[in-house]
Amino acid sequence: MIFNKLHIISLLSIILVGNSCSSSKQDPNPEYIKIGNGGGFAGIETVYTINLKGSVDQGGTQIGNLKKADISQLTRNIEILQLDQLEWNQPGNLYKFIEYKIGTKMHRMSWDSNSPDVNNNLNLFYNHALHLIQKLNS
Repeated sequence: MIFNKLHIISLLSIILVGNSCSSSKQDPNPEYIKIGNGGGFAGIETVYTINLKGSVDQGGTQIGNLKKADISQLTRNIEILQLDQLEWNQPGNLYKFIEYKIGTKMHRMSWDSNSPDVNNNLNLFYNHALHLIQKLNS
């Protein structure tokens, strides 16, 4: 009788622990937008990741959350600025990049920070996203 009660309590404990862990599982294929820059003598790269559910992290550390309206605007800007149709991979010694994964589409563009020939839409999107991120820290 005591064995059955201990067995039932143990089983219930395992179920409760299992359920609490399953609710904290991360999405294995999260949708995101990354912006960043890097290069130079040290080759250090700064990367900001905007999870399309709102969280923003820098180097794996969450630094804040963007509003749903800001996330919506960023994803619309990808279409409006036709970044999804732009192939641009011309990094220089100092470079900037935009990478995103929306649905099954993943796309990355990089460019020389000092290039006068860069597509203006890249800098426009990059600067807007960076502005939203910098507002988190103010």
